[in-house]
Amino acid sequence: MTTDTDFNPEDFVETAHAVTTACAEAAGLPERMDLLAEAGLTGILAPEAVGGMDLPLGFAVPVLRAAGGGFLAAPLLECMLLARAFAGVDDALARAIVSGEMPVTVAWSGVLDGTSGVVGRAPLAEACARVLVLRTDGSGVLVTPGEGAMVETEPTLDLERPEARVRVTAASGPELSADAVARLKADALVLRAALILGAAEDCLSRAAAYEQERVQFGRPLSANQSIQHHLARDCLAVETIRNNIQRSISPECAVPAAAARATFVGAATLGARVAESAIQVHGGMGFTWEVPLHRHLRMIKALAAQGGAADLIEAVAADLLANAA
Repeated sequence: MTTDTDFNPEDFVETAHAVTTACAEAAGLPERMDLLAEAGLTGILAPEAVGGMDLPLGFAVPVLRAAGGGFLAAPLLECMLLARAFAGVDDALARAIVSGEMPVTVAWSGVLDGTSGVVGRAPLAEACARVLVLRTDGSGVLVTPGEGAMVETEPTLDLERPEARVRVTAASGPELSADAVARLKADALVLRAALILGAAEDCLSRAAAYEQERVQFGRPLSANQSIQHHLARDCLAVETIRNNIQRSISPECAVPAAAARATFVGAATLGARVAESAIQVHGGMGFTWEVPLHRHLRMIKALAAQGGAADLIEAVAADLLANAA
């Protein structure tokens, strides 16, 4: 991806991995947000006026790849996008998000009917200061738990970023226009694909290492042709996710909205397949807590639900048929 900046997206890889590793040792979300903010990761997309770096979306991709592969327990995707979205709308708020002082998240499922309703799939909402909830007209409002909004625990797959529902009785707070929300949701599809890519890469790496070291009946697993085929297909799947992301953020992409949908749906499908395959390569121990592959699978499934992958499949199919026609 070419930009006018002196930076390159890969310049952030080492920092992202180091911070993700440090966050795993942090006591809680406030400490993790401090680490992310100190490294400048929360403000990569936000304008310089609010303390950000004002970089294109592609610079967030390697950061979220590292987050997905390293089990980052923080709403980094949501903070990145909301810091950018509220810049120029409420600069003080955007600055607080960039600095890590105000962790925020988004309720990705459901919309408010007027000023009240119940929305869900809000990652880490119980630990966040604000939650963006969406309205039927496409706009959004950033509500504060305890002030006309109540965060409630709900069953969740993702162990790192447990979801919650938000019961809103009187929605009030800083607002985003329908256009701003549409952009946020479209960019979130690409960034979710990056999280999934990181998880899939880690699953593939763990499976490849295990099949080299595991010996059965006097032979390493790597000598088994079916295992070789499994890993070859998984490698192709990971490369496909990676290439689709690059295509969707390329300045030459003619249909970025359609590309973002296809990228996300493909990542959700292929990423889960890679995780499941890695679990199978590990055999019975692939389902244990000692091997974290199922944590990746749970995260991928949760991200797929947050982005509405099941519903988007039809939209992607319609795009493909229209282009073919």
